[in-house]
Amino acid sequence: MRILINSSYVVKPDGQVVKDGWVVVENGLIKGYYRNPPEGNFQRIETLSGYLYPPFVNAHTHLELSLLPFNPDSFPSFFDWLLWIIGRRGLFTEGEILKALETAEIELESSGTVYAGDISSFGLSPKFPFKKVRVKAFREFIGKEFSPEEFTPPVSAHSVYSVSFEALKSIAEDSLKRGYKFQIHLGETYQERLFVRCERNLFEEVIYPFIGRKRYERVCSENLIDYLKKAGALNENLIAVHCVNLTEKELNALTEAGASIVLCPRSNIHLKVGFPKVEILLGYDKLALATDGLSSNVTLSVIDELRTVYYALEGRVSVRELLPLITTSAAEVLSLDSYGEEAVFSFLPSLSAEVDPFTALLRGREFKVLDYTYLL
Repeated sequence: MRILINSSYVVKPDGQVVKDGWVVVENGLIKGYYRNPPEGNFQRIETLSGYLYPPFVNAHTHLELSLLPFNPDSFPSFFDWLLWIIGRRGLFTEGEILKALETAEIELESSGTVYAGDISSFGLSPKFPFKKVRVKAFREFIGKEFSPEEFTPPVSAHSVYSVSFEALKSIAEDSLKRGYKFQIHLGETYQERLFVRCERNLFEEVIYPFIGRKRYERVCSENLIDYLKKAGALNENLIAVHCVNLTEKELNALTEAGASIVLCPRSNIHLKVGFPKVEILLGYDKLALATDGLSSNVTLSVIDELRTVYYALEGRVSVRELLPLITTSAAEVLSLDSYGEEAVFSFLPSLSAEVDPFTALLRGREFKVLDYTYLL
């Protein structure tokens, strides 16, 4: 089926803006963008009043935890929150987790999110029949011994303090062997730096006694990057999430290794761990913004993340420059090979469309997902 779409504004994946633009869709794929109505026969013609964007990507979520009653004012510190999470996550029934996934999809769709990279703690999101949102689920590993045959990739090694050094090493080796990217929460709190240095830290003094275990092994390292290097985990398959407590030198080491970086600014604010060094990383083609989950955030809208960064940087970086962090660069992080080819869009309706599409991102609330891939 050939479809012709006309919208008040069309933003192409490369950031170019076409006012009163036209898009040709054929058998679920985008065949071209036009400034004037193209010739040809079309089985369907759609006229949209508003802003048509490339599909938004939320590169790091925890959708299975979406029913947790998170209130940022309830937690004075990251460790108060972590104790709360540990105590709550084991209480969910399968029915509650499935309800959480339903709730999450509604929230993602209402913010125009088409793609999400999810960390699956319980193994349910990889099998969940999402209708509008395309979810790439990373099966989460926490513990001492990692068995590759028990995990369908991709995989997420939770963190340096919750995964043994040997398990992290095995996950990194497996990712290279089977060719997948793996995620890890890295530098979310300064205490991780103390942990890898084998100095006194709150993981060993507070968290481990709470869960009834001790540190798996003492692999002492200069910093978090050195720790990753020793485990063979500093490579282009790595997706490092948060990175708020990494130095500029450490961030440069990640980009030089070709690793991907995902920043979750509002989650970091809510958990009182700092704000990511966004400006240092701008221009890197494997950089994304994400929300984290409703277990540490108040919405699943990557537009809200973009706005947070825009205002935190006091307008020094334009919305146009930030947009790739929730579109093309985020797609690169998740290795979404068909991104920009499939006829699926994020859309902001507007009767007048009186402002440019980047200003509209700061103002808009009622986003939608428009999917033409099913009209074959």
